[in-house]
Parts: sequence; C-alpha cells; structure tokens
Amino acid sequence: MNLVSFGSVCDLQNGRAFKPSEWAEAGTPIVRIQNLNDETKSFNYCNFEVEDRFHIQSGDLLFSWSGTPGTSFGAFFWNRGKAFLNQHIFRVDIDENVVDKNYLRHAINSKLTHIIDHAHGGVGLKHITKGKLEAVEIYLPKLAEQKRIAAILDKADSLRRKNQQAIQLADQFLRAVFLDMFGDPVTNPKGWDVRELDDCLIFLTSGSRGWAKHYSSSGDKFIRIQNVSKNKLLLNDLAYVNAPVGAEANRTKTQIGDVLLSITADLGRAAVVTEEIAGSYINQHLALLRVKQDKLNPRYFAAYLSSEAGVTQFKAKNKSAVKAGLNFTDIRTLNILLPAIELQNKYEELYKKVTFSINFKQESLQFSESLFKSLSQKAFAGKL
Repeated sequence: MNLVSFGSVCDLQNGRAFKPSEWAEAGTPIVRIQNLNDETKSFNYCNFEVEDRFHIQSGDLLFSWSGTPGTSFGAFFWNRGKAFLNQHIFRVDIDENVVDKNYLRHAINSKLTHIIDHAHGGVGLKHITKGKLEAVEIYLPKLAEQKRIAAILDKADSLRRKNQQAIQLADQFLRAVFLDMFGDPVTNPKGWDVRELDDCLIFLTSGSRGWAKHYSSSGDKFIRIQNVSKNKLLLNDLAYVNAPVGAEANRTKTQIGDVLLSITADLGRAAVVTEEIAGSYINQHLALLRVKQDKLNPRYFAAYLSSEAGVTQFKAKNKSAVKAGLNFTDIRTLNILLPAIELQNKYEELYKKVTFSINFKQESLQFSESLFKSLSQKAFAGKL
C-alpha cells in the first residue's frame, strides 16, 4: 500500500490577508471560508489587482484550514470564475500527471477527523498549520486507479447530496405553505385577529435547574435547548435522567401538544411535543407553553414563533445586551395572529404530510452517508 505525505503531491498557496479598508462594493470577488461551504453567502470585493499567487479560477482545488470543526474545514472545488483568495484558505496546486485532483479532494477530506484532532485552538475555532497538513499521510495508487476510485466516490457523494437537497426543499416548501395560507405575519395582509398570547395560554413554565445530578445513560428523556430547532425537534442527541418524584418534576413534564420555546441564547426556536417525546422533561433554557387548542393549534403556533414575526418580537423584548433571555411577562405579552382554527388545523395536516416525506428522506440520507463513509474507508485502505 503506497502511503505518501499530502505535501509531497501538492503545493499549498495561502490566501492574502485582505484588510476591511480594501473591500469594495464591486470588482473581483474575495473568496472567504463562508463562500466555500455556503454559496448563498455574499462576497466582499476587491477593485485592484493583487499578485498572481492569490488568483483562483474555476476548477481550482482549495482547502479551508481554519474555522469551526464540522463546518469550515475541508477541500472544495472552486467553480465560480476568477476570484481572489482570502487568508485561511490554501490553493492546492498539483501535477496532474501524478495525482488526480478529484481523488486528492476525497483523500484529504477522508482525513478531516485526524486533521481537526491535530489542529490548534479551542472547541469553537481551530486552525491547522501548513506543516501539519503537509505531513498528513494519504493512500496514493496509480493514476488510473485514482480516477476509478474518485468516480465511485463521486456517485456515492451525489446520492448523499441529492437527499440533503430534497430535505432542504421540503423545509422551504413548508415555509412557503405557511406564508401562502396565513400571509406574512409581520405585516398581516389578511387582517387576522391579533391577541396577546396570554389569552390563549393554559399553562406556562420553564425547565428545572440543577438536574445534572439526575443524568443517566437511560431513563426519562430530557430535552435541552439543542434539541429544539425552528418548528421541529432534533432527537438525535437526547439526554436521559432519572427524574425525581414530586411537584418540581411534575411541573416540567411534557404532554402531547405542548410547545417548547428557547428562552436563552438563540431566541425564537420553537417545536411541538409529539407522542414520541411526551412525558419527557425540559431544562432551564426552555419554556413549556400549553395552549387552548380550540383557539391556537400548537403546530401553527410553533411555526409562528419561529417565523420572522416571532423572532422580531423576541429581539425587541430581549433586555440584555450581553446575554439573550426572555421572562414569563415577555412571553405572555407576545402578539399572536389568530386565523380561523380550521385553517390552522389544515396547516397541521399539510405539515404532517410533508414531515412524513422528510423523515423518509432522512432515512435515505442516513443510508447514503453510511454508504459514502464505508466506500471511503475501503478506498483509502486500498480495498475498493
């Protein structure tokens, strides 16, 4: 098995440290890390020429060597024309008679866990030095074999990306359905009745503090703020507790149809408690809202809270410039649009149908990710 150092088959050219004073409204795009992992991000521009070593063109292989583990690190192809390379990104120059560029992308990305483990910095922000990146060992078969392996991995990666895109489109469709049925809740063009939330509340509380002592490897489900996203629950990282017996536990025990709301940090994330998670408990960073369901459908309510109208109100009520937070008065005095309950219920029906499709796609995504990982492991062990 032919192992070589990454640096022996490529030259790494770092980007230029552009100053904010050099940014312009138009000119040549400056490619930063966020432009690699999210094509919707806007560019800064440069309106003067820079040295050729900082130029990139479509087809160039780039490696982002600084940022947040899991999102920022990795090799990417650049395919959006002439641009200038910002610092924290290497252009990876190769001899195409020796190494296939696409194979090299897959090979070094298969080592990302190793690279991040050897990076400098804290949990949230890390960077790998040029020397350590160059020293990473990769499997390098003959050129024809590299191309064969890259083609197989491309097909598996394409399947994975199609599933990701399908899930994103379904989420976008749900937001479009909400706007079509109820109008923009910020401007209320359909003239729905507006009430303070307190008119529709049966019960409001927040989670218990100090439950770390009750943590367990199994037992009662314990919902934390990271499990609540915008109009959906994320249940792949649940904690468990051995809940104590008594009024305090009863107060924070969830029921089907309860709405959970983030009240610290990222305000405005709300989700509905389903049968799957009912009977769980919540931590102190969440509020539990139980509503009069003849007036307010929980699924519509969670979507409203997660919308721009809800988030805008949360930001206005947040009184701390240092640490975001909401109190019960803030929550009770939220303004809520109240469309006809029949229409709210119809939205829930559509939500369930789309969510069923999303769940199916999630299963497909998990399969395609496992397939890609398995093929990568075999490929770079010389067994594919």
